[in-house]
Amino acid sequence: MGLRPLTDARAARLGLAVAAVAAGIQALVGTAWSLAHDDPTDLELTERCFTREMGTRVEPTTGDPVASSASGGTLTTDVEGNLVTVALVASAGEADRLRASYLALGGDVSSRLEVRGEYVRLWHRPPSESQRATANGCEY
Repeated sequence: MGLRPLTDARAARLGLAVAAVAAGIQALVGTAWSLAHDDPTDLELTERCFTREMGTRVEPTTGDPVASSASGGTLTTDVEGNLVTVALVASAGEADRLRASYLALGGDVSSRLEVRGEYVRLWHRPPSESQRATANGCEY
């Protein structure tokens, strides 16, 4: 019994079988990797960006109960000589709550407070455009 000739239909079926096996292997490897490795949080990504890409030193936030209440965590860094506390929130409602809490403190908070999506930032002094752009570059 000899080998049958490779027809177009048999070649197509063989190609599909090889592609299906390769896709299955890739799915298994991806699943195993995902189970063994946790993806970084937005806070960790933000911290890495400030540290590695912007060259700033990131510290834990202390003495700011409003930022400390953020569900996504908080960090403090110095952007071009201006300290900024960055709080990460999970929803627009939480961002509004933090904004209202900061504004309730009184003083000149409104010129130093920024809310962008999941990021609530309170600057030590009103930020320059360059400082704003640097901080915006570390949003995920």
